[in-house]
Amino acid sequence: MNSKYSQFGCILIGSLFLLWPAIFNGYPLLYSDSHVFISQPVAGFMNWDKPYIYGPLILLFHAWQTLWLVVIAQALLVSHLLWLVIVTLTPKPQQARATVTHSGISTSAWSVAKRHLLACGLLALASTTPWFVSFLMPDIFAAITVLCIFLLGFSTRLNRVEVVWLVLLGAAAIAVHLSHLVIAAACLLGVLCLGVRRLALAVLPLVCALALLLGTNLYAFQNAAISPHGSVFMLARLSGDGNTKEILEKYCEQKNWYLCAWVDRLPTDSDDFLWNGKGPVWSHPGGPIGLAPEASEIVSYVIRTRPWPVLLSGLSNMAQQLWMIQLGDTLHSDHLDVTVAKSVRQYFAAEELERLYASRQMKQTLVADAVWFSRLTVVVFYCASAFGMYVLFVAWRKRGAQREQTYSPQGREHTRLVVSFILILWLGVVSNAFATGALSKPHHRYQARIAWLLVLPPLLLWRNAVPSTASSSA
Repeated sequence: MNSKYSQFGCILIGSLFLLWPAIFNGYPLLYSDSHVFISQPVAGFMNWDKPYIYGPLILLFHAWQTLWLVVIAQALLVSHLLWLVIVTLTPKPQQARATVTHSGISTSAWSVAKRHLLACGLLALASTTPWFVSFLMPDIFAAITVLCIFLLGFSTRLNRVEVVWLVLLGAAAIAVHLSHLVIAAACLLGVLCLGVRRLALAVLPLVCALALLLGTNLYAFQNAAISPHGSVFMLARLSGDGNTKEILEKYCEQKNWYLCAWVDRLPTDSDDFLWNGKGPVWSHPGGPIGLAPEASEIVSYVIRTRPWPVLLSGLSNMAQQLWMIQLGDTLHSDHLDVTVAKSVRQYFAAEELERLYASRQMKQTLVADAVWFSRLTVVVFYCASAFGMYVLFVAWRKRGAQREQTYSPQGREHTRLVVSFILILWLGVVSNAFATGALSKPHHRYQARIAWLLVLPPLLLWRNAVPSTASSSA
């Protein structure tokens, strides 16, 4: 069988494995914010708190016909990335008769195919991966960001087409959510520390993403900024941690801040601060956009005058976020009838709305149906994390030994890949906890969307994690 057809077939089958929650639900999984991304491409619709990227991107697939095409595309993206990762981590075979050519590099197609299907199948059964693949939100792109940077930074088995594709995909993945900028920066720091040979290539997605954000914000808000109104989110987080009140009390006599009227009744929950229609954000005459300049000034004062309390509360939120990995807040049907259903009714055919209302999520049974699965993914996550740390420890020791002994170049290269792979995954997961927990608010969905990356080491490295192939030459 032609290796290209075999590869396509495996990627397609793997994507079907990863789509099972949407198939089980009867429709793509949705969140109240999904309606924003559905409506983003509509002329005149600009949302203050979300990059103008994911909405136009998914329009290329659903074309106002069906949202199924979006999650199918997401499943294919993840399946293809896993294929490339497996090819990268598969030790080069010793015997040419057992190999075919992939991207110009000799490797066992059958071995890669088996490992790919096994990995997709087990991820589908025992991790959060399929739930975010099936989710009509940019969440799955947090993990895609990490995998793209790893491949660009460390894989030597990519052809030019794949390199260009990964740069473009990585740029889109970073740009669809502002927290992904932090994830990308952390992973690039890892590439820099582990070896700078491919740093210039790995940094390209971040550069392109920054250009995308600057351009779209200039178009949408006439403000060439990465996040024109991000200070409002930061102000909500600082207020939720109790770091804002003291600054307001100290400077309100000098400043004419709108928030001075709220000094004795600031919400203690950042979500309440942001989204309560009667709270400080939406009570402002200009809403969050009008509040943003003042919020930026207050945030600056807080960070400069209370650096240690801000740091400690941020680290506490990050630590809390790191282990919040359940599925609950991805499965509920809260507000879907007045958000997503309204958008589907407005822009899609009647049949699409019928499919939406026929789903388990809209019937409010999905949370109960998936409770066992959520518990399983938590257990698997902890076991996989422990295994990954063990492999990292062994590989790190082996890496040190290889500097003093005679090992084959293949063995040294593979050990370096193992160490780099696990460290980059951990950098992605930890930086996500910081970006969402410390800068927003800990939620299970925020960490569950990326925690499944730590399940990959047991799946991909369990056989040949650290080859000890010594050179036969003296």
